[in-house]
Amino acid sequence: MRITILTQDDPLYILPFFESLFDHDLSGIEVASIFACRSMGNRKRTKLLGELLRLYGWPGFAKLVALQMWKRLASALKFGRLSGATHSMRELAEARGIPYHRIGNPNTDDNFAAIATDAPDILVSVACPFLLKRRLLDLPNQAALNIHHAPLPRYRGMMPTFWQMYHGEQAAGITVHTMAEDLDRGEIVRQDFIPIVPGETMHHLIRRSKRAGAGVMLQVLQQYADGKTPPPLPPRAESTRFTFPTPVEMRTFHQRGLRAI
Repeated sequence: MRITILTQDDPLYILPFFESLFDHDLSGIEVASIFACRSMGNRKRTKLLGELLRLYGWPGFAKLVALQMWKRLASALKFGRLSGATHSMRELAEARGIPYHRIGNPNTDDNFAAIATDAPDILVSVACPFLLKRRLLDLPNQAALNIHHAPLPRYRGMMPTFWQMYHGEQAAGITVHTMAEDLDRGEIVRQDFIPIVPGETMHHLIRRSKRAGAGVMLQVLQQYADGKTPPPLPPRAESTRFTFPTPVEMRTFHQRGLRAI
């Protein structure tokens, strides 16, 4: 079974998912290509930086920037050749012999044509920062899947880890679902949970849930590879959609003793 992956170029929060996924036995699953969009897509950099600064605070923001810079520098200097570690999506793909492409919006004609060349059985979205149009969703022979790190349909939308911590959840959800043209819609095919550790930072929980999510996604992919289409699961809650938190919500997050990093 051939899969094509759509994701974003993020060495801190997306890379752990793929490091964990490729550490598993992928027998029967061929990764045809990885197409990585710019981190956070077309979101304005100045607006994004302001939002992150409010969320993480000056010390946390400085740590976040330092971690990003270290990852990108280590990747550029090929430190992984000495340590065996990977520091970027490109580095990981090259180590695994998987074609890697940096793209913009995957819905454009040129990018759609490049993705279609793979003739995938499954299209897998892992934090792809663009809503996929119908022709992309209809491209794979079997399914277009997305992984969302919260229980759907309760936590549709952006920053699901933030919102689960904000609402005092005891466990973080991991949902694999078929994709629709509306955000975080489609049929839920698997949903698991991991406990939220008291005092755990959002940064740590995101990275931990990404690693756990790789195993959940792999179980679904193996079902398709074995010719067993997973049946849809009934929703457990009402549908709710969240956006990037406001300054007031970020302040409340911190006042509750919660930490971003």
